[in-house]
Amino acid sequence: MASSSRDVKFHIASQEDIIAGKATDIYFLRTVEVLRAAGLEDARVRAEFHVASLPRGYKWAIFAGLKEALYALEGKPVTVYSLPEGSLFYENEPIMTIEGRYVDFAVFETTVLGILRHYTSIATKAARVKKAAGDRRVSSSAPASCTRPYSPWPIGRRI
Repeated sequence: MASSSRDVKFHIASQEDIIAGKATDIYFLRTVEVLRAAGLEDARVRAEFHVASLPRGYKWAIFAGLKEALYALEGKPVTVYSLPEGSLFYENEPIMTIEGRYVDFAVFETTVLGILRHYTSIATKAARVKKAAGDRRVSSSAPASCTRPYSPWPIGRRI
């Protein structure tokens, strides 16, 4: 049965929309508008990304998603510093820093935060399962469609 655009049930951004900065929160768009209206489009900032708190009982997490985050920022006039992929980190420890004109990367914050949250959640859960298993072999029978983890901690940033 063919579906029409009226039958669409999922609103998922395309890769093209993500790369164009269209998959963003409205306040990032408004912030860029305000900066431009105030003549502050050349203001340079340093945005530091961190995890403010981890789930109860978690003292560490595994940083992941660097390659994907860098892809989202590819070609943007920014400088990115980060932990290496797979690094163990703790609450409030900087995991990534972006430097540049805020108007050049503001609309990509939603994407970068989402990528880091998603991949870090998967890597952290995998590391915890393996740690709990010790020397025993670990495998999953979950179908590929069940790979989206619940992430109880948000990744945020400070400017």
